[in-house]
Amino acid sequence: MMRVWGCWVVMLVTVPVFGASADDVVGKLRAVVEAHDPGSKVAAPERSPVSGLYLTSIDGVSGYVSADGRYFIVGDMLDLASRTNVTEEGRKARRRELLKRIAPGEAIVFGPERPKYTVTVFTDADCPYCRKFHEEVGELAAKGVAVRYVAFPRAGPGSKTWKTMAGVWCAKERREALTRATRGEEVRVGNSCGDAVIAQHYALGQQLGIPGTPMLVMTDGTSLGGYLPAEKLVAVLEEISAQGPGRAAVDGDSHEQ
Repeated sequence: MMRVWGCWVVMLVTVPVFGASADDVVGKLRAVVEAHDPGSKVAAPERSPVSGLYLTSIDGVSGYVSADGRYFIVGDMLDLASRTNVTEEGRKARRRELLKRIAPGEAIVFGPERPKYTVTVFTDADCPYCRKFHEEVGELAAKGVAVRYVAFPRAGPGSKTWKTMAGVWCAKERREALTRATRGEEVRVGNSCGDAVIAQHYALGQQLGIPGTPMLVMTDGTSLGGYLPAEKLVAVLEEISAQGPGRAAVDGDSHEQ
């Protein structure tokens, strides 16, 4: 595991990958970084706009690794000419791709039939701010916002919350079951109830690097990272929509139950 990020440039290893082609470097860099600390979780490196630097993350910390695998620069890359955060744009694209893995019917959706905006929310039935957010789904629906819930029980597999959320996703009336769970009411788990969907959502959340719940993700891949009051959330969605066509478009599975 990467222990402490006390400086901007971290020396990693001295295993050379000089003389290789760009494709070879991409293929070898991950192994080089992992060789430095076998316990760390290293994302597959991707080419960046700057020659010799490759975007990756180590234990969820984003940064750029040098082509020889020796240096890791923590932080985002800014394009001063276009005034864009290159790293964040890449993260948004990755979030969009990962969210496509949520199969139709897997999310529990609250909202109008024809929403103006859709938000994917990673939730935990025992999380205080998740409960607070859920109290406002009616207000959000009235303002044209659909909420797509996916499961992220923070305590992990085998925990009480994990079992509760498995019961919610197994229920015949999942929306009602989720509402009861967020009120602290018991949701019975039948013997035939599996947790495969919960495990899939949990793994997806880990790939997204979720720091806590609720985590709100816009359809353009923008992460808001936590609870926002309904009025504030609608304002943010309107701002995103105003930035360009399609950036807050409605998801295709907005009518899941």
